[in-house]
Amino acid sequence: MRISNAQQFAQGLTGILKLQTNTFGYQDQIISGKKVNTPADDPVAAAQILLISERITAAEQFNRNADFAILHLSQQDSTLGSAHNALQRIRELTIRSNTDSMTAADRRSIATEMRQRLDEMISLGNARNSAGEHIFAGSLVDTVPFTVDAAGNADYNGDQTARNIKISEFRSITEGFTGFDAFMAVRNGNGTYVTELAAANTGTGQIVPAGVVDKSVYQAHDFRISFTSATTFDVIDDTTATTILAAQTYTDGAAIVFNGIQLGITHAPAAGDEFLVAPSENQSVFDTVTRIIATLEAPATAPADAARFHNDLDRAFADIDQALDRFLEVRTSIGARLNTIETQQEVNADLKLQLQATRSKLEDIDLAEAVSLLARESNALQAAQAAFVRVQGLSLFNFL
Repeated sequence: MRISNAQQFAQGLTGILKLQTNTFGYQDQIISGKKVNTPADDPVAAAQILLISERITAAEQFNRNADFAILHLSQQDSTLGSAHNALQRIRELTIRSNTDSMTAADRRSIATEMRQRLDEMISLGNARNSAGEHIFAGSLVDTVPFTVDAAGNADYNGDQTARNIKISEFRSITEGFTGFDAFMAVRNGNGTYVTELAAANTGTGQIVPAGVVDKSVYQAHDFRISFTSATTFDVIDDTTATTILAAQTYTDGAAIVFNGIQLGITHAPAAGDEFLVAPSENQSVFDTVTRIIATLEAPATAPADAARFHNDLDRAFADIDQALDRFLEVRTSIGARLNTIETQQEVNADLKLQLQATRSKLEDIDLAEAVSLLARESNALQAAQAAFVRVQGLSLFNFL
């Protein structure tokens, strides 16, 4: 078969161009440090590298989300710590004022400091983060969570939706607590029931709640202990309109047990006095403090007023302790979430390292091997170019 000069030229040129392409490819690999610079270099590896890079980017974003959640939770924890300290101070003031040696002026002075502490807690409830978002407003981060109405009551204006944030591909975490959870959802009384004196009481009787002694028979009903005389009383279930204990003999401080509840009444109730027992309900920490201030500022000169004063402050201790326990519960949950996030960040970091190692195996070059291959291809290119020149000179016309 005869090979024409044109065929020789084309074949030689094709070989040289292929060697040049290989040489330039190895040069690009050495410069970039990558053996896959375009999908054409290795389509399968390029697809795997793209997928791994996306997972690495996601892991980095999850850690950024985790950092944000840590900041948010840490700020809530710090803020609730300050609120806890303020409420603890209010508790100390309540203990100090619950004595007959205090004058009305002394109590008003204590009430003044309590108002300052109340304002402090409302301000803490309205705290913002570095982005200007209210940290206790739920998802309504641009809304002031707590405002005080004309009657002096603190109202919650946020919602009860705490935002979730993804900290891994398959895991989300609630980034904080709403103001309702932290400040409003506090059970009053002993957490199960709450006691109160009827408004028309004239005696000096006070009620001492003890707790639920038999949960199997407890029902969340409204009860009334009604004194038919100074020494006898009935217990009435107002929910069912039935008398469950009738003509009971009163003994100062003796236990009164009904509906699984145990409590006591002290001092000297008068005929017609009533003592109320109702299921606990949510009472905000702000309402608790407001009630204490109102108690301290109310006159308590008559014996019945003094009894009501001490009874209200005794109940206030229980309400404050419930609020302190709620703060502790929320802060404990925050601490648990912070631990969870930090653990997940470590998992994310390990995953990122593994993905980076896998990607490196796919795309990073062995520099020594790449330099050796470049030298080989460069030598082959030079040899091919020299051979091409010599072959092009093999023509009869050159010898005529």
